Amino acid sequence: TPASVHEFSTRPFPEKIPHFDYDSKMKVLKVTQNGAIRWKAYNWVYLSASLQGKHIGALDIGNGIWRVFYRNVFLGYFDEHVFRKKEQSVRLETNLV
Repeated sequence: TPASVHEFSTRPFPEKIPHFDYDSKMKVLKVTQNGAIRWKAYNWVYLSASLQGKHIGALDIGNGIWRVFYRNVFLGYFDEHVFRKKEQSVRLETNLV
C-alpha cells in the first residue's frame, strides 16, 4: 500500500514564514487585492495575483527605472516614465533592452 512505502521528509517546514526586512534603499509597497501596486498616487503597476497582500521592494537604478523584488527574488523592471496619463497601468518587464 502507499502508506507502507511512504517516507516522511527530513526537511523542516516552519509553521510560520519568518519576517523579511528589505534593504533601506528600497521602497517597500504592498500588493493590492488585484495583484498590482499603486505608484505615485494615480498609477498602477501589475505584478501578479499570487502576490496579493504581500510586500515587495522596489530599487531605483536610475533614470526612472526600478527593479522589483519579492524578498530576495528578482521579479522584473518597470519604467516610471511610461505612465503617460492618470490611472494608466503597466506590467512588469523582465527585460528593458
